[in-house]
Formats: sequence, C-alpha cells, structure tokens
Amino acid sequence: MNPASPIPAGALAGRPTLAFVDATRSGSGRILWGMTVVERQVRELARLGIARVAVWTSEAVAPTVRRLRADFHDLYTVEVRFPLASGPEELGRALAEVDEPVLLLQGDVVYDERVLAELVQTGPGIAVIGVDGAGAVHLEPAQARSLGAGLGAGRPLAELADEAGCRRRRPEELEQYVPSLRLVMVPLLERVPGTGSLGRLERLMYRRTFKGVIDAVARYGYYHLVRWITRGLSRTSLTPNLFTVLSVVAVWAAVPCFAAGRFGLGVAVAWVGVLLDSVDGKLARLRLHLSESMGAFEHLAAMPGLGLWYAATGWHLSGSQLLTTLPMALVTWGFLAAFLADKAVTGGFRSLTGRELFDVRPLDAAFHLVAARRNVSLVLLTLGALADRVAWAFTVAAAWTVATLLFHAVRFSWLVRRRGAAAGS
Repeated sequence: MNPASPIPAGALAGRPTLAFVDATRSGSGRILWGMTVVERQVRELARLGIARVAVWTSEAVAPTVRRLRADFHDLYTVEVRFPLASGPEELGRALAEVDEPVLLLQGDVVYDERVLAELVQTGPGIAVIGVDGAGAVHLEPAQARSLGAGLGAGRPLAELADEAGCRRRRPEELEQYVPSLRLVMVPLLERVPGTGSLGRLERLMYRRTFKGVIDAVARYGYYHLVRWITRGLSRTSLTPNLFTVLSVVAVWAAVPCFAAGRFGLGVAVAWVGVLLDSVDGKLARLRLHLSESMGAFEHLAAMPGLGLWYAATGWHLSGSQLLTTLPMALVTWGFLAAFLADKAVTGGFRSLTGRELFDVRPLDAAFHLVAARRNVSLVLLTLGALADRVAWAFTVAAAWTVATLLFHAVRFSWLVRRRGAAAGS
C-alpha cells in the first residue's frame, strides 16, 4: 500500500471540527467502490481531524445514506448525526445557528482529499467550486448565517459563497502533484448523478489510485485485471491489510520454489504476490481503509524477498556453488550488487530532492516503463521458465539490471549537478 497520511492532530489547532453535509439529493446515497458517496466524505473529513459531522438527508435517501460499512467505527473516531430535512431551508436555519467555523459539503459530490485539505488548512472564508457548481466551503459563523439564508431559494453554492465573502478557488488552482502516487492530476471534484451508470466515475477514481510513473507491465498488463478484482473485493468486508500480508507471503513463498528449480511454480506464486500487492493499495485508497503500519511492513518485508528471488535462482543455476567463480555464480552476485546499488541510487535521490528519480523528466518516466524493476525482471524469468531457458533469462535480467543502474547513476549525477547549479545562480 501507499497510503496518504492524515494531517497530524497537533497541526489542527484552530481548525474546524464541525462539518455539515447536504445529502438531500439522490446522488448522495449511491454506492461507489463499496460505500456511499456520503460515507466516503465522512471518512475523508475524519482523516482531516473533523470530529463532528451532521449529514442532512431527505426521507427518500435517508435509508441508504445512514448505512455505514461495518468497519467504519473501527477505523474512525467521529460523531455522525443524520437529521432529516424536508428542504434546504432547514439546513440553512441550522447553519445560521452555528457558533464556530464549519465546513459545508454537498452530499452528492466526490471530493479529492486535496480539496478538503485546502479548506481545512487555509481557514474560514474559502470555497472550492468546480465547473458544474459542485463544491465545498469553509465558513465563519457570520458567513454561515449569510449563506444559510440563501439556501432555501435553491441558488447555486458559488453565488452564495461569493455573497458571504468567501474567496473562491477552482480545483485547477490547487496542488496538482501527488508525491505518494508520482502523479500530476487536477484534484477531483465531481457530482454524482442521481441515476444512470457510474462506470466512468468509478474508472476515473480507480485511475487516480494508480501511480503515475509505472512500468509497462502494470500499465498495459494487469491494470484492468486488478480493477476487476478490486471492484469485487470493495463490496466485501475483507480488509486491505489481509491482502498486504498475503502478498508478502506469496513473495517469500516463491523463494524456495526458485531455490528448488521449480521455476514454473515460482513465477506463478510470484505473480500472485505482485497482483495482491497492487490490489491491496487500490482497495485501501478506494475504501479509505488506510494503514501506515501495514504500508511500512510491506515496504520492509517485500524488498528482501525480491532480492532473495535472484539469490535463490542463482543458487540453483550455479549448482549450489554461489561461493565460487563459476559463471552463473558471478552473474548472480553481479545481479544482486546491481539490484542493491540501484535501490541506493534511487533512494538517495529521493532523500536528497524529495522526488523519485524516475519521476523528474519525461525521459525518466519513459525509461521506467522498461527499467529492470520487479515486474520487468519477473517477465523475463517467466519467459525463461516457459521456454525452459531460465539461465539465459536470468542472465538477461542481470545484464538489464546493470544497464538500469548505469542509466539511473548518470541521471542522478546530471540532475543533482543541474540542481546545484540552479541553486547557486
């Protein structure tokens, strides 16, 4: 997984703890990736430190909107109320009575976490409004009274926010780079239709869980398969953490298979680990079931297992003679050295600049499609197992890992020198 981090509690001093959600429209109760649109909003708000949420519903949508997933209260500590409203004027009157800053959301809108974070962190007096009028606002009590007075007339939120003295921003004006996903994208702010297909919106949300710079295997190989698996799992009570553990187990289970020369079984088990590793992150982000500890566990546990794939394969191919100068033993040690050195180069660049080396320029992103990372190396080993030429495939994978290391080392040196020159000018 690659979960986004909630804002630290200590950083929320003076920020809102109350939110109102206008969930009177039918789109508020529709299900996206295993939960209602409103529950998704409440989870996002809870991650931002909002302690109390009042979800104003109509009688038509209340039965669906009030239905929360079984894991909700296990994951989030937030007080949620569901008052009924016969019309928007009741919500307006409630806004007029608040005596503290309040966030106002539209219950039939999917909000990117950056939209809500912008409202929370900037403070009262700001609205983020999309092209179709979908949006949210952060209001001082006086602004809440002003805006609430106009809600009953059914006027657009943008107009009411302007009259209340809120500074309006568009999603395009917010931060577009998402470091955890290595992806540049305009924050999502889209209204959910009351009827009709949600396929396009589901696909859009899924795409935004995939890292922007990925290898060709992930982009063109199992992209749709993982989406299909994730969609089915999103409707169940199975947790992403379960698939994190299973992915690590599968990665490590491939090691004895390779060591024993059972390469067909080894690559099959390894691919199960790869797919589960992709599924757990997508499921965690789409269901907002995020775990920092499991993300750290996966990172620490999976990488050694990957290195052991190569060591176990080389051990078998060298006839258990890795501590010799046999050609396959030398290939194995060269493979492992290049693998670790490449990790050091890319990790060092990230520590130095705060950005991934393969995410800096279009050239780096293009090379990453075919760079000798886990998936590309596993494709080569799979082809070798299918053709009964594992030694040849292993040697090619080792040589390509060396080539990848050299490319990254050259790019590291050039980019760091250029960065230093720009800082000194």
